[in-house]
Amino acid sequence: MKFVKTGKYRQDTLERSVEINSLEEAQNRLKRMNYFLGFIREQNPDIFPEYINKLIEKYQGLLEDERRKANPPDLDELVSENPHMKEHLELTRLVLNYILQILRLPAEDKLGKTKVVNRNYFRSWSHHNYSNLLVLTETLNRTDGIDLYKKFVTHHTLENRDPKRKTVDSVKIIYEKAIEPKEEPSDWEIVHTLIGDGKYAFRNDTCVFFNAIGEDLPDTELKYYVCCYGDYEKFRNYHDSIVLTMEHTIAQGDPYCSRVLHDTRVDWDLRHPPKSFWDSMKPENE
Repeated sequence: MKFVKTGKYRQDTLERSVEINSLEEAQNRLKRMNYFLGFIREQNPDIFPEYINKLIEKYQGLLEDERRKANPPDLDELVSENPHMKEHLELTRLVLNYILQILRLPAEDKLGKTKVVNRNYFRSWSHHNYSNLLVLTETLNRTDGIDLYKKFVTHHTLENRDPKRKTVDSVKIIYEKAIEPKEEPSDWEIVHTLIGDGKYAFRNDTCVFFNAIGEDLPDTELKYYVCCYGDYEKFRNYHDSIVLTMEHTIAQGDPYCSRVLHDTRVDWDLRHPPKSFWDSMKPENE
């Protein structure tokens, strides 16, 4: 069996600067949260007012003193196509200020092209989603809050899936594309192999998202749902017949993430290889 390693995690991965368009980044985050609020209101309208109030209280506590009353000049533009965020404008202002705080960008400057530290870029994706989930578990209860968040993640992915997307004929195509040499290696170190007809296994040895989060977010289970759970439905973007299994994750304290893409057009046996298999993956190109 052939094992191929791709990617190289570098010492400066999280500390180097990256250029972003902060307006587009804010639009993406608020658009997702707008869907989230609409989903919670539709699924559990009885708790929705309490949930909004608790979110406002949560974000007020997360903000530095000078940012609690800051009014980002792009706020009106950002809520124009997000009705739930527009309806709860005070919450939106606080969430936006929190995202800008993580990115270490001025609260009252116009958004646009700028440079941020890579670590802060990844944290700006994870931290407010974690807070939204945490408050949901506190408003409902832990089990029901997690179940509702999982349902949201799946529905959001399905809602944004392009029905005209180009799908693949086999997982071998995904594998071959993944191991193609890149001009600049990814920061994600992954070991790849085909373990049978219609089965592509890959072991993530680094997770940039988790490294960026570090110990900031203490609840390991919630970090898993924020960082990893969306992958189950996301990999079906390749084809509706492709199913991901994943047993070990760095977010849950394992040394790697073990993942297999199963093509159910070929085989519906979704058994995941044992830990001994993942531990024995020695890449030939290392």
